[in-house]
Amino acid sequence: MAGLNGASVYAVADAGLQRPPAFAGVLYVVQGIGSVVIGLFAGALLRRMPERVFAAAGIMLFAMGVALRVVPSVPVVLLARAMIGAGLPCVLIAALTAVQRETPGQLVGRVAATVNTPLFAPNAIALAAGAVLLALVDHCALLLAAGTAAAIAAVGCLLGSRARTQAAGPAPGGSARVEDSDTERTETAHESR
Repeated sequence: MAGLNGASVYAVADAGLQRPPAFAGVLYVVQGIGSVVIGLFAGALLRRMPERVFAAAGIMLFAMGVALRVVPSVPVVLLARAMIGAGLPCVLIAALTAVQRETPGQLVGRVAATVNTPLFAPNAIALAAGAVLLALVDHCALLLAAGTAAAIAAVGCLLGSRARTQAAGPAPGGSARVEDSDTERTETAHESR
């Protein structure tokens, strides 16, 4: 969806806001500010929530920003670009943080390089597809479809997180683990007598 969003920048500036193509530069600056702001808080946020939740929040922020770009108002579109700028990096930060946390040290470089392909290749393909689609459909329809698809992906990410948690069972230190350790202590006490 990031590629479809990127393909529509000039259409939003021209058809949506009635601004010259150079106004796209302003939109990119605002998006960059959103990315810098989320970068400042990403570490603290990831310490308080799982990577999937952080990614889903970023995807939802991105989805709302993409959908808001259909409003023909400069302040609304600037806010939308800041939301997009804050939302997009969340997915990358969450994915690469998960790679670092879950991968054995000697494999981090190879795994990170492999993960970059599914993270970035679809964006390039969608950018080209978005350029073709903009010749066929109104940019507002494309943005609403991209925003809806991104919102569905965010919900799927959260539901996947819940299903994974339920399949894994209780967390260490939870009630099931306490019962197990109590049983082990009781058995050990009986054996020592």
